[in-house]
Amino acid sequence: MKDDRLGVPIDEPYIEALGRATYVFATLEWAAVWCCERMEAGYIQKLRKKTAGLIADDLVRLAETLPRAQIRMDCLGPANEFKHLVDIRNGIFHGKPGTASTGEQRLFKDGHPWTPVMINEAADEFAACRKSLDALLYNQLK
Repeated sequence: MKDDRLGVPIDEPYIEALGRATYVFATLEWAAVWCCERMEAGYIQKLRKKTAGLIADDLVRLAETLPRAQIRMDCLGPANEFKHLVDIRNGIFHGKPGTASTGEQRLFKDGHPWTPVMINEAADEFAACRKSLDALLYNQLK
């Protein structure tokens, strides 16, 4: 029914952090996809059901096969960082809902709650990696 979502007890700063992190990661993931497209024409047509993890694997693989050593090295750092950030994103967005010891509703990974500060820090990492991939996309991978 309309507004049923409001019956789930969650604080606004947490929802804002989760929403922003979700969107920022989506921009990062698509920067990775476009880098893959630049390295392998037609990559986007192969996406179909690829997960972020598979896209990360492809990005690293394609970066490793670049013929020019300097561009290869420039690409591998951000590619490996994206792969690492997929794991962080998965830890947040595949988290298990529960109640923190302080009473707030949170997502948990390995028994530990993701706090708004932790989620915002992850989103900052997502944004920084996106900037690196964008720089590659619009410079070295033209």
